[in-house]
Amino acid sequence: MALNGRADGADRGDVSTATRAARPAATCPIRPGEPCTLCQLDVTGPQDCPLVYLVMGDDELREGVHRTRLAVVRSQRPRPPAGRAAAHPSPAGS
Repeated sequence: MALNGRADGADRGDVSTATRAARPAATCPIRPGEPCTLCQLDVTGPQDCPLVYLVMGDDELREGVHRTRLAVVRSQRPRPPAGRAAAHPSPAGS
């Protein structure tokens, strides 16, 4: 057996981290726009979070989270500068 404890003698020191794809950061479905902070004990992300399970299983709570998510998205969109004319003004004679 090798010194590193692996029978095949492979050493993990020669593995390049540049070839590994970075895992995307999980976002919290309960707090739109925020990352998952693993706030519940013994979870690995939103996929096994008991709070997410309970909220997404309740129609009213799920709708509330959806409304919050839409509000966050709307607040992050750039707004046109104030005082500028509309891009497509209505015809004057109609």
